[in-house]
Amino acid sequence: MKRYVYIIFLLASSSLQAQRIPSFGLNKVRITAPGRTIVTEITPSAVSSLHSDRIYYWYGGNTIHNTQGGYSGKLLHGKYEEYYTDKSLKEQGEFDSGLKDGLWRSWQESGALAELVNWQHGIKEGDFTFYDEQGQPRQSGRYADNLLEGKVLIYHGGDSVETVRYKHGQIVSNTLKTPSLWQKVKAIHWLHKRDSIQSTTATPPAVKPKKIKKQKNEASKVNAS
Repeated sequence: MKRYVYIIFLLASSSLQAQRIPSFGLNKVRITAPGRTIVTEITPSAVSSLHSDRIYYWYGGNTIHNTQGGYSGKLLHGKYEEYYTDKSLKEQGEFDSGLKDGLWRSWQESGALAELVNWQHGIKEGDFTFYDEQGQPRQSGRYADNLLEGKVLIYHGGDSVETVRYKHGQIVSNTLKTPSLWQKVKAIHWLHKRDSIQSTTATPPAVKPKKIKKQKNEASKVNAS
């Protein structure tokens, strides 16, 4: 009798423990909300030391929360994928104890890229690119310790590119390079000239032999006279 009671106790304990585990597998959650679906991993372990200047992402109440310098629930840890209603990707990346880490990608609803941003434990660190609605780059550069650093390129469409130089997040110089009409015409003229030279060198014209003029002997002229 005691044996059967012990088995029932074990089954009841395992049932209670299973209720604490997310329904989408071990340490995974799946959240369906209006306009999006999220599939992500969580960690049951707690973090003792927190950074007050960083945003932590955590799971609680069947939703994803983000708070600065703290959390309440299970921290996101591992792969993160967010989808549109048509199951196309919206955002993809990885978390490390609630902090974004590594390369994060996001897409527009059309499927075109929206952003590429590198993170390091909740801090923007490394190259980034922002894209327009057509999936063409509109801004690219680099972050260092969450601040813009070095050369940042801003694409205004066509041939116009603005170069902004940053130092610790502050602008130190700004230049806009747009080819003038004369530069474009000159470039087209140079291309035509280059093509004509290449075609000439590829098929050189036939060289006609020179005619050798006969020179009259001065002595014969005297005899004839």
